[in-house]
This record gives sequence, C-alpha cells and structure tokens, in this order.
Amino acid sequence: MAWPNYHFIDLSGDEKHARRQTLDKYALYAQLSALAPVAVLLLYRLARRAVSAGASGGSGGARGDYAAVPSSPVLKERRSSNAGAWAARSRRARWWLGEDVVAAGMVLGQRDQWIVGILWTAWLLLLCVLETGEDYLHLTKRIGLVAVSQWPLQYLHSLKSLNPTAYLLRSSHEQVNRWHRVLARITTFLLCLHATLYLNFFVQRDRLDRLVAPVVLVGVLAFCGLNLMVSTALRPVRRYSYRLFFIIHLVLGIVIPIMILLHAAPAKAFLLEALGVFFLDLVCRKMDTVTGKATLETIPGTNLIKISASIPQSKVNRFRAHPGSHIYLSIPAAARNAMSATSISHLLFEFLFNPFTVAAIDEETGDLTLVARHSGGPMTAALGRLAGTAKPNRNANSSDEDKIPLSIEGPYGAAARFPHLCTDFDRVLLIAGGVGATFTFPLYRSITSENPAAKVEMVWAIRSAGDATWAVTGKEAQALLKDNNLQLFVTGDMLSGTGSATGAGDDEGEVELSAMYRDRRRGRYTAQHNRKRPDLKKAVDELFKHGQEERVAVLVCGPKEMAREVREHVGVWVEKGRSVWYHREGFGF
Repeated sequence: MAWPNYHFIDLSGDEKHARRQTLDKYALYAQLSALAPVAVLLLYRLARRAVSAGASGGSGGARGDYAAVPSSPVLKERRSSNAGAWAARSRRARWWLGEDVVAAGMVLGQRDQWIVGILWTAWLLLLCVLETGEDYLHLTKRIGLVAVSQWPLQYLHSLKSLNPTAYLLRSSHEQVNRWHRVLARITTFLLCLHATLYLNFFVQRDRLDRLVAPVVLVGVLAFCGLNLMVSTALRPVRRYSYRLFFIIHLVLGIVIPIMILLHAAPAKAFLLEALGVFFLDLVCRKMDTVTGKATLETIPGTNLIKISASIPQSKVNRFRAHPGSHIYLSIPAAARNAMSATSISHLLFEFLFNPFTVAAIDEETGDLTLVARHSGGPMTAALGRLAGTAKPNRNANSSDEDKIPLSIEGPYGAAARFPHLCTDFDRVLLIAGGVGATFTFPLYRSITSENPAAKVEMVWAIRSAGDATWAVTGKEAQALLKDNNLQLFVTGDMLSGTGSATGAGDDEGEVELSAMYRDRRRGRYTAQHNRKRPDLKKAVDELFKHGQEERVAVLVCGPKEMAREVREHVGVWVEKGRSVWYHREGFGF
C-alpha cells in the first residue's frame, strides 16, 4: 500500500455502526468549529466597546477617543504610551495581512487569505484523521464528510441579502465573498483527496466496475461538475466570459448538492442547510427587487449610458441614508419585447444581474441615477440598444409609456457600515478613476453637505472631459468651478471621447468642463493645468503631512492598478504608525 498505517479492514455490522457515529461526530465538530472565529470576533468587539466606554467615562462611547484636538498633548502622550505603541503595531499587522500575494505577475489573493486558508486546512485535516485508526475507508469517508460539512458556511459567504458574516465584519458581500473562495478551494481540495482515495480503493480491490453503480456514478458526476465549477471560476475564463462562469456556478451550485444527496445520504443535513440558506437568500432578494420606469440616454462622445430610474420612496430613503451604495440591475421580460420568449438571448437575461453604483438621487423626484460604461458585455450592450431606441424626452413628467421598465435590487455595499466620515476622521481623501466616481462623488456630496468645513478632497481621473458630464451638469457645475477640493485630471484628449465624434452642442458642454479647475499659480481656471495623470503619491503625502495625531480615511474606486498604487503609498504612512482607515470599492476579483 502507498498509504502507510492505513489498510482495508472488513468490519462487522456493529463496527460499521460505530464508525458511522464517529464519522458524524467529527463532521459536526468541523461545522461547529467554524463558529469559533465568530465567537472570538464578537468577544473582541465587546471587550473593545467596554474599554472605550470606560475610557470615555461611559458617556462618549467609541467616539470618546476622538474628542481631543489632533494637536493636543493628550493625544501625543497617548501615542507614546505602551497602549499607543501596541495600537500602531496592530495597525501595521492588519495592513500587512491585507497585502497582495503576487506570483509570476499574478495576484493570488491576500496574505490573510493564505494564512487563514492554510491554518483552516490543517485543522480540517486533523479532524479527518483523529480516531480513524488504520481504517482506510474510515479516512476516505471522513475526508468527504468533513469537506461537505463546510458547505453551509461556504454558501453563506456567497449570499448577497442574508449574509451574517457581512454584518459581523461590517463589510459587504463582495468583500466577504473572498472568504467564500478560500473555503471553496479548501473543500475542493478535500473532495479531490476523497475521490482519489476511493479510486485507489477500487483499483486495489479490482472493483473498477463499481464506478458505474448508481450511487458511485452520481458521485463521479458530482465530482466532474465540481471540477467544471472550479475551472470556469479561474480568472482567464471569467475575463473571457463572466456570464459563462456565473451561469455554470449558479446551476451547478444547486445541482451538485442534490447529486451528493443521492451519493452520500449521511451528508444530508449539511447539504439541506446549504441549499436552504441559498434559496432563502434568493427569496429575500426577489422580495427586495422592484421594477421601476427608467429613461436611458447615451452620453455623447463617450461609451457611457446614463440611466434615471424611479423607485418607491421607501427604497429611495434607504439610498439617501447610505451614499455610495450599489444595486443589481436586471432587464425584465417586459423590456425584452423584441426578443422571442424561447430564444437563447431571452433566457440569458434571466441570469443577468449586473452591479451599478447609485451615482445620484434626484432630491425632487427621488429618481436614481446610474452610469454604465459599454464594455461589450450582454447587459451593457442591451442597455445601449434600449438607450438608442428610447424616445428622446427630457421632461421628467413624461408618460410612463415612454420609459423602459428595469428591475432594481438593493441597496447593497459596505457603505451602510462605514464609519462616520465626518466625525470619525480628521481628513478624508476620495480617489476615483473613470466611472468609479459614481461611488466617491455621492460620498463627497454627503460629507460637504453635512459639514461644509470638512477637510475632504476628491481626486478624479478620466480619459476625456465627456466622461464627467453626468456629474457636473446644470447649476452644480457652476458650484464645482469654485471648489478647489475637487481635482479633475483628464488623461486623454480633452475634446474627444472614446466613442464617436461629438457635435457642436456636445463640444460646448465639454469646453465648459475643460475650464473647471483653477491654476493657482495664475489665479484663473485652465484646462491645461490637469491634463495629465494625477500624482497619487503627492495626493496621499499631502493628506498625512498636517499632523501626526490626525486620523485619516482613504477611499478609492477605480482600476486595480490605481487602487494598488494608492495602497502602496498609504502603506508607507501606516508603517510610520499613522491611523488610517482604507477602503477599496470594487465588484471584480
């Protein structure tokens, strides 16, 4: 045997029953042990809240620490104390854990994912071997059952609406999804090991004919489906066709647990739990989805599509309370009249749910404004066609017959659990690239409207001036002309977009935008001043130069390269012991 200490053992009926009890016991241990990190995190937060309440005399809560002026001697003394030194080391450690792991130029996740993943794999492997003795089949069955015991948690981490981990971590389902991927890799590894051991058993016992037995065959098919899921989740496949990945992931995520139910009845409880949380989340998402009438228009000179959708006032208030939130947009059957109900294209849209950040909320009508960039995908292509066929009508009170129904699900996002940007930080820096401003611009508006004296700055890089017209039209454009805290950098041709050439009327709007920012050396506005790539290092360094005790927040939404560069520059100051809250908004992985 190639497996030391393990061999095939013929067991009596009572011995098989005892083995089954041991198998179920350790599978339950594996599932319950996943609650341990949750308990530790809750205890940590309770202890931290108690310490903060004690430090503030029971009246200031967690924000009592920030009552002092940043330049006060109290804060300087606190920083030089043992507690301050420990806090700085803790910040450095958390920052280090969040760094990317890069191999051959590819990002393979973050350090905390690798560390937690390795530790959790080791723990599960330990649970797989304890009390197995020398029973080869016991080990083989245990590995498969322990792997499946993690599926409820794995499915829970992928949920959008009912995601308790997101609430616990004060995060969004996009960020929690990275732990779903870690757990998926661990369980896939264990199931591959399970299948390999069973195949070895059939070969050693000359029982390959068992592979066509119904119970074994359905397990083989489930294993093939699992490998298909993993293969289509690879980055090259997702880049080629994200829709292929999504549909296969969704369908097989339902089918595979059902197949394993037929293959391994003892795993029934875990599989029903996984399917239960999945369908419960699906029902909640459907209940939270509304269909609103929308107007769509292309922004001349760009490949952007502006969408204005009306939704119930109750949902509008939820978006107002949390600027920077996003929705999932889908095109209902009522907007697909041009397609045959039985066509592949029509069925494809049943699986299309694209995320879009809410760029603005109309204070008078309550309409949501979304901005989509035509990237060649089926959703943005369909929105482009709908914008092209829509009747040109700028009247907000126009008949609903002239509008297009769109289904909106949400709001979602980490914005609902952000710290209070106005009171919890002394300075805030918002950095956006392209349509990433749909996330940062609402935050900028919210901060400045709540506190006009807030020390907040926004840096926005775009390819052409037309890419910013959705944000600076009407009266607001004149106010922004005088706002020195909002810096726009046009990295391409000022008067040409990424789309077709614009007409005279469009040029006029872009010329107005091209003179938006002031050349402080000459005391006047000039387009040339910011016709370059923003100096992100300079922007970050200027944020930190005002005082060692100031707490700063940095939020970035844009290309991965931009976010990576910003994080690198911020990391220099974290290493110096500065208090930084950093957030990168993004949907991809």
